[in-house]
Amino acid sequence: MKQIIQEMGKLCAKWDSFALATVISRNGSAPRSAGAKMLVTRDERTTGTVGGGILEAQVQQLAAQMIAERRATIQTFNFSGSDAANMDAICGGQVDVLVEWVDPHTPQSTAIIQALQIAVAQNRKAWLVTTLCGETSSTTHTLIQPDRTVIGSLPGGLSLEAVLETRLPERMILDQNQVIVEPVNIAGTAYIFGAGHVSRSLAEFVKAVGFWTVVIDDRMEYANRERFPGADEVIVFDSFSDIAKKISVGSDSFIVIVTRGHMNDLAVLAQVLKLDAGYIGMIGSRRKCALIFEELRRMGYTDEDIQRVHAPVGLPICAETPEEIGISITAEMIQARAELRNQSNP
Repeated sequence: MKQIIQEMGKLCAKWDSFALATVISRNGSAPRSAGAKMLVTRDERTTGTVGGGILEAQVQQLAAQMIAERRATIQTFNFSGSDAANMDAICGGQVDVLVEWVDPHTPQSTAIIQALQIAVAQNRKAWLVTTLCGETSSTTHTLIQPDRTVIGSLPGGLSLEAVLETRLPERMILDQNQVIVEPVNIAGTAYIFGAGHVSRSLAEFVKAVGFWTVVIDDRMEYANRERFPGADEVIVFDSFSDIAKKISVGSDSFIVIVTRGHMNDLAVLAQVLKLDAGYIGMIGSRRKCALIFEELRRMGYTDEDIQRVHAPVGLPICAETPEEIGISITAEMIQARAELRNQSNP
């Protein structure tokens, strides 16, 4: 999503119109879930993907048509039989895709695109509401920010509270118009405590899969931009105490504890278990983890508290090198993120 928003900003600066394709629903086996996007320029360059193969080729053709006709449409793509056999991405699935022409010459479009760029740059949440007007085959957009600022106007029948509670793309019919509400920039924040060898690999991988990546340590010689050039934030604490006062942790926060020693791991874990993090993982052997858990029990933590911790952290893929360990942890975080999304939209 970040790359698409950046490309939208570049095109807007040049007053170039483009088409935006968004998967708004899927059934069966499909490669991308609702919310997947692809931008198509007038010269047929693309950013992002809606699934690849035949689907993507057909969406690109439809995008060119929408640019030429300056309108929008929702198209259902069914893949079964020979089509499914010829696609690596889809085997007997169905997806509905909104394909819309976007005109950056309108002040509202410009304002929304600029606000989206700021949201991505500052890791701020936002919600994009797209209304497809059936009579005119055109779209209007509204952007809502966490402080309840609204750019544009909400369609009738849709409350601000309903938008702010949306965690996954939702499609609805309001006043005979189709409305899509999409959370933007809610991929999760990864807090990595510790800036050693595993952290360097882990930071690269979690950043690549969309997490806002924050590396934290109490050693400036380790937690710095030279070692973590791709991290969104690199923070040096005086100590690992009073964590709740230093960072903002919520249900979309993913905490990984990979500090340089057992005592630091214990200190961090004891604090974050009191916070509403969506995922908590701690590195270490099974013996080390068992010793830390026993100490937590002596401190008054319950088995239910301890069961929140993924430890030893990472999927069991016999990882040994820092790179392999980083991959195993990232994979487990992706899995946990998907489970959290499914829980919020059963």
